[in-house]
Amino acid sequence: MHMLLKHSLSLFITILAVSSLWAQREDIVLQKERKEFAYQSIKELKKGALVVRLKTNQRKIQLLERTLRSSKLNKNQRKRHQAMLDGTLQTRNDFNEAIADMFLDSFSFCSVYLVYDSSTTSLKKGVKSGIFLDSNQVINPSIQLQESDIFVINYKKKSSEFPFDILRMQKLNERLEDPFPYYMQLRESWLNQINSPRAAQAVVQLDRRLYSFYARALAYDQKMEEKKARKKAKEDNSEQP
Repeated sequence: MHMLLKHSLSLFITILAVSSLWAQREDIVLQKERKEFAYQSIKELKKGALVVRLKTNQRKIQLLERTLRSSKLNKNQRKRHQAMLDGTLQTRNDFNEAIADMFLDSFSFCSVYLVYDSSTTSLKKGVKSGIFLDSNQVINPSIQLQESDIFVINYKKKSSEFPFDILRMQKLNERLEDPFPYYMQLRESWLNQINSPRAAQAVVQLDRRLYSFYARALAYDQKMEEKKARKKAKEDNSEQP
């Protein structure tokens, strides 16, 4: 009985060790796949396009406009709702202008385009023109998307995932994860300050991180090519008589 218990315990420990080894190997494979996916993505971004999504506050504005069309509003109510609409539009436009200026002035890693978030569906359907904005946030039909690899970035409020406001980037139809530098902290208060250097610096830092990660991707490619060449040379030598 004692020997059986000892054997069972030994077998259990062996199974745990093997399971742990396989789990570690799976983690290593997963980490390698994520790293190579990130490296491939940064190379796609370098020759591709970054589409900056500006917010429309479409639902809130439509609700206020619908309310203003009501004949049931008295004079004071109409005045109050009109002030709410005007304030919402002004805040949105100022916010969008700050975001647009930051990228147009300080981002250089790849081509930059501006769209409203309401055009995301069209973008995903392959629309290449008629939705892009000029520096005045006006749709300019002459602006055409030339690149095939498309990434999008937009401002997101803090959440359970990030305890602070961020600029978050992703591929048009696919999420990005670490080690790709896919986000940068950006507080709303920085944007609300006119000509805030902290807001502009966020895009400058994002730009630098992308260049740095791109250099890592190129270095990794070179390392893999050298490894492949050494392997081929070894195989060729082993085949010689």
